[in-house]
Amino acid sequence: MEAAPPKKSKKKLIVIVVLLLLIAGSGVALMLLLKPAPAPGHNGEGPSAEAEAKPAKAHDTSKPPTFVDLGSFTANLAHEEGDRYLQATISLKLSEPELVDKIKANSPEIQHRVNMRLQSKRPSELFSYEGKQILAEQIRGDVEYVLGMRKAPPQMDSGQTAQPARKTEINEVLFTSFIIQ
Repeated sequence: MEAAPPKKSKKKLIVIVVLLLLIAGSGVALMLLLKPAPAPGHNGEGPSAEAEAKPAKAHDTSKPPTFVDLGSFTANLAHEEGDRYLQATISLKLSEPELVDKIKANSPEIQHRVNMRLQSKRPSELFSYEGKQILAEQIRGDVEYVLGMRKAPPQMDSGQTAQPARKTEINEVLFTSFIIQ
């Protein structure tokens, strides 16, 4: 006859479970203790009265940026050596979420200006990284002009060099897709 295997004690299992719970609880407590407290007069919901009273010109790096999609654009490029077209999807990185509604309200004019800008480009201007940077800055200038942040749109000429980005509420123009055929 075979001997019955000895019964395993549940005591070992209970000790392991209790230890795991203690470790998990310690981790949660540590996270809560290390979490920064909300600013004075700020309950965690929306901006405080003090923050609203300050001018919004300085970029607040503590809050995450807002992104708005301008859409996909397909444009015939200026002729060089045959028919070429550009297909690009463009988004804007904003420091002020309030701009989203203003951008959406002016969307037809913004899309028109972006299309005109894209159609003015030659393929050779867009193959290089610097060429794409110049285009991004020009599109940013076009959007700023439509939104009243700039008195005149950027020039359409292609003899520009990439300028360092100015600090505005529109942080960056992002090409999420960029195909030249």
